[in-house]
Amino acid sequence: MYRALIIVLLLALPLGARADVYRSVDAQGHVQYSDTPSPGAQLVTTADAAAPAPNGDRSAAQTQKVNEQISERLTQQTVAREVAKDTADAHAQQCQQAKQAYQGAIQAHRLFRMGADGQRQYLTDDQADQQRVNYRMAMEAACKDADSQ
Repeated sequence: MYRALIIVLLLALPLGARADVYRSVDAQGHVQYSDTPSPGAQLVTTADAAAPAPNGDRSAAQTQKVNEQISERLTQQTVAREVAKDTADAHAQQCQQAKQAYQGAIQAHRLFRMGADGQRQYLTDDQADQQRVNYRMAMEAACKDADSQ
């Protein structure tokens, strides 16, 4: 009899632990979940939100609210992923353009600027060397940003 009472009590206990859960994204873009808040972390669930209504069921309004919150979070995550992808693509494109400009400057025998009258104005050797250095620095900056994404 005593053993049956213990089994009934154990079955009556809730199976899942209820606690606050915090979601954060680290510098590399990895999503982390924790039960302790950290700077920039968002509260995902709370013990109150996870608790069923007093009658044991969630009302239709509560269920709708929870579904809307979940839908909103999923939409925000999708948008964030798309923005991150677009940003990474833009950085990769900038890197590629900077590489092409630098390679073109290295392979060219003479560099020039277009004058106001539409005529080529050739750079001196010192100016051309400085322009190549500028292209290289721009390439390194653009590709560093692309690699860090």
